[in-house]
Formats: sequence, C-alpha cells, structure tokens
Amino acid sequence: MDFYAVGIELLKGIGFFFLHPLFYLLLLFTLFLGYKRVQRERNDFHTRVYDIVDDLLVPLFPSLLAGLLLSSFIIGFGIVIPIGVMVLSAIVHVVIMLTGQARLLSPAYTGGLTLLIALVLPEVTTGLAMVDRWISEIHTVHLGGLALLISLLMITEAFLILKNGSKQTSPQLLKSKRGKTIGVHEAKRIWILPIFFLLPAGPILTTEYWPLLNIEFSQLGVLAIPFAIGFQQVIRSTLPIHAIINNGKKVLLVGVIVLALSVLSLYISMLIPIVAIAAIIGRETVATLLKLREDKEVNMYTQRENGLVILGVIPRSPAEKMKVNVGEVVTKVNGIRVTSPQQFYEALQHNSAFCKLEIIDSQGEIRFAQTALYDGEHYQIGLLFVQLEQLPQENVI
Repeated sequence: MDFYAVGIELLKGIGFFFLHPLFYLLLLFTLFLGYKRVQRERNDFHTRVYDIVDDLLVPLFPSLLAGLLLSSFIIGFGIVIPIGVMVLSAIVHVVIMLTGQARLLSPAYTGGLTLLIALVLPEVTTGLAMVDRWISEIHTVHLGGLALLISLLMITEAFLILKNGSKQTSPQLLKSKRGKTIGVHEAKRIWILPIFFLLPAGPILTTEYWPLLNIEFSQLGVLAIPFAIGFQQVIRSTLPIHAIINNGKKVLLVGVIVLALSVLSLYISMLIPIVAIAAIIGRETVATLLKLREDKEVNMYTQRENGLVILGVIPRSPAEKMKVNVGEVVTKVNGIRVTSPQQFYEALQHNSAFCKLEIIDSQGEIRFAQTALYDGEHYQIGLLFVQLEQLPQENVI
C-alpha cells in the first residue's frame, strides 16, 4: 500500500470539506439560531444565559468524533456515494434550513427525502454537462447504500442526543393556555459531521456478496462531506436530562429498525422506499409522542407556595460556584422564607456580602448552599426564576 498516496487522498478529502458551501451555510444557520436564542433569553430574563459561540463550541468535539467513527463504518462497509447523490443531499439540507427548524435537519428527514427524490428523479438532460452527469450517477448507483447511510446517521443522532443533547439547554418563559406564566427548557443543537466517503471514479470489481460495490467504476477516491444532524426538544415537566435521554433512546430504537430494513434493502430493492418512509414516519412519531406526553404532564417550572423553582443557572456566576441545580427549589435566603423573585432579591440585600440558601433538592431533601458575594457580581447571584411579567402573545403554547 502506498501510504504517501493514501495520505494525499485524505488531505484532498479534508480540503474538499472546507471548500463545500454547505459547511459554511450550516455554520451561518447555527449562529443564526444562537442569535435568536440570545435575543429570546434577553427578552425573558434581561440577560443572555450562554454565548452565541457556544452553539458552535458545545457540539464541536462530539461532531468530530461521531464523524470519524461513522466514516470508519462507511468505508468499512464499502458504501460508495456518487457526487450526484451528495449534491442532491446538500440541496435538501439547504431547503430544510430555509424553514428555520433545527429538528428537521434530523437525518430521518434529510436522508429520507433525499432517498425518495433520488428514486423518483427522472433521467433527464439539461444541456449542462456537469448536472447531466450528476443525474446519471444517481441512476447508476445502488441506492441501498444511501438507505444504509440513513440508518447509520440515525443511530449516530441517537448517541449524540444521549451524550450531548442535554448540555446547556436554554431556559425560556412561555404563557400556558390558561394564561399562566411557566418556564420551559429548550434543547436546540446542530451537529456538523465531517464524513469521509469513497468516491467512485472508474470500474471496480463486482462482489456477489456485497451489492454496494456492484457498480462499474475503476478507482475510488476519498472525500469528506459535511452532514448536519439537527435536534430540538422543549421540556417543561421534568429535568432536561431525563426527557432528552428518553428521546435519545426512542430515536435509537427507530434507527435500529431502519438499519434492519436498510440491510434487507441491499438484497430486496423494493424495500428501499420503505426505508425512507419508515425513517420519516418513525422520527416524526417519536417527536409527536414526546410532545403529547409533555402536554399531559404537570408543569415543573411554575411558581409554588413553598419556594422558588430554579429555572436556570448562569455560567460562571456565584450560583454555579454553589453548585445550585436547575429544578431545585429555593425556600429561604439568608434565613428569610421566599416565594417570589422579588422576595428573593429583597432577602439577598439583607447581607450584600454573603448569601446562604436553603434548598430542596431533586430528592426532596433539604440542603444548604452558601457563598461570599462581591461588588459587580454578574446578574446578582446568577439564578433565573419564573417571572410574572406579561408575555407577548406569540409565546402562548
């Protein structure tokens, strides 16, 4: 094996990733979502909770790791995706981004739509040599490989949700149908994965046992292509981590089912459209069931008679240093019982140099948290509660 030639091919593939327009469109879309989040947080709490750049940094390492692991499976399985299919996938990504919905960037939707369009796309000529070649490539590749890719991306999505989806969820104020102000947490994330693909460029030998390589090309190159995995979930009845892990497990189950169908589709071509439909319907069913469950449960982040439910903790604040957690209930501040944000800050002023909180934790047990306070501490001590201000009508749920 010529390791030098392999290294050159890998460098070319990585270079193509940074030249791909979709990569920069995904970056801009992620920053746009971060900007809208910060605007909302300032409107609700008069302060941002997380920086805009955190929307890029938090998913960065998990995205790179997931992309490399998925690439090893794709190359190991011999999945060959021609440029025409990649271009079609990029177009689907862009159209979905125009909706502004992060959740629709799930590979169940982007991959499922790409596969369905590839199946029904007529073999037409446009007069443009490059476009005609892309369309021709879509009709020469075994689309079972694309079906298998969708299932692997969905399983990757599930693991990203489980391991990274609950990081830095954003607190938010909404108005319930009964007109009551409630708090929720929103998880919204875009993972941009660099995925390496074998690129056909001439005849490779046909294999009877693995139909993915049953195409007429003579050599393979390597390209790194940006793929997005979008995730969005609103939680109001429990701690974010519990709801998000539940979501991830359900997505994993759907991904495994789609994987089984995609493996069968490698040998039974009529199952290929079933893979796309199962992916889309399965992912949408998970989202719908989780939303219906949230609607039925009691709101966790509301004002209570026995204290204040912590809706958010600002990073690098005294509250974070005290290891105060979302969902815990503050009952006393400096020995004074509190039941409203106004009472909380009034009690805080009784000792401007020190803060002692009596808290009921997630296990229902009382614990104490305390810290010294200094002039210029960020946003008081950094706790966010459900406020009583009138909310705009668009926040009605």
